[in-house]
Amino acid sequence: MEPLQCIYCSAPADSLEHPLPAALGEFQNAPLLNDRICKHCNHKLGLLDEQWARCGPEAILRRILKVRGRTKHDCVNVFERGSAGGQRLDLKARDKVHDFEVAMEIEDGVLRQMRQIAALDKSGQTHHLPIAKGTTPERLRADFERLRADRPFEDIRAFYDPATEDWVRSLIEDAWPSVTIGEGNLGSTIYHEPVAKVVLTNRYFRAIAKIGFHYFLTQFPEYTGHEEMFEGIRLYIFDESAGVDRTNAFIGKREDALLAEMLNPSVQPNGWCAHVLGVEAMPGQFLAYVQTFVMKDWLAPIYVVRLA
Repeated sequence: MEPLQCIYCSAPADSLEHPLPAALGEFQNAPLLNDRICKHCNHKLGLLDEQWARCGPEAILRRILKVRGRTKHDCVNVFERGSAGGQRLDLKARDKVHDFEVAMEIEDGVLRQMRQIAALDKSGQTHHLPIAKGTTPERLRADFERLRADRPFEDIRAFYDPATEDWVRSLIEDAWPSVTIGEGNLGSTIYHEPVAKVVLTNRYFRAIAKIGFHYFLTQFPEYTGHEEMFEGIRLYIFDESAGVDRTNAFIGKREDALLAEMLNPSVQPNGWCAHVLGVEAMPGQFLAYVQTFVMKDWLAPIYVVRLA
C-alpha cells in the first residue's frame, strides 16, 4: 500500500508525529500521528515545538517542575539565550541586600540569581547581561555594547557565585583591561515576587495550532488532513510569514474550564498536574482545545484552535 502524501507538501508521509510535544515528557498511551507528515516537514515544524517549549510560559513551568524533554536534544539554559528564533526568558527580582534588580534563573526547580552583569542607566532602568558558560572576553564586550540603554551608566555590577569568582573576574578584566573590580559580598538568599516576561511570536501560536490540528487527526481517523476545509489551518501552521492577524483568525481562548472537577479544591490530589487536549466537531465548525500545565497554582489558559 502506497503511503499517503504529506499534508503539508507532496512528499510521501513517512514519519511519526507526537501531537503532545515530547518536550513535556513521555506519557503512556499518548496519541501518535503516523504517516501523515513527511520527515522534512516534521523536522521543520519541530521548530514550533522548540520555541513553544523553551520561550513561552511553558518553559518556566518546565523548569519549576523539572520536566525534561528528549535526552538527544541540546540542553539549553532558556534564561541565558533564546531558542528557535524566540527570545530568552526574562525573570527578575530585587536583591534587597544590594538594593539592586537582578536577573534570575530556575535550575532543578530552584530560583536563584544568574551569573550576570547588571547596569543601571540614567533613566533608572536596569539592564542585565547573562554570563554563559564558555563566554569569551570578545563576546562579553560585544554583547554589552548591544545593550539598549540610556548611557552613560550610573552603576555597573557583576553577580556570580563564589565558585566562579576567579573566572568571572578574569573574564571581565580581559574584556575591559582598564576596569577595576572592587571587593564583593554575598547578596540575598530569599526573593519576593519575582516577575517573568515572555515574548510570544507567531511560532508560539502556530505550535498551538499544530498541536490541536494533529491531535484532531488522531481522534477523527476518517479525515486525512488533506481535505479542502483544512487548507487554511495547514497554511497557517506551515507559513513562517504568518502575522498576528492570521493568528487571531485561528487561535482564541476559552473561558469555561475543560476540567471543572479538577479545579474543585476538595478533589485535587496533592501536587497534581495535567495536560489536556480536546476536539469537538459540530455543525459548521471543527475545534480543538489545548491546555498545558493545569495545576493548583497556575491558571493555565485554554487555547481554542479553529480548525475548519
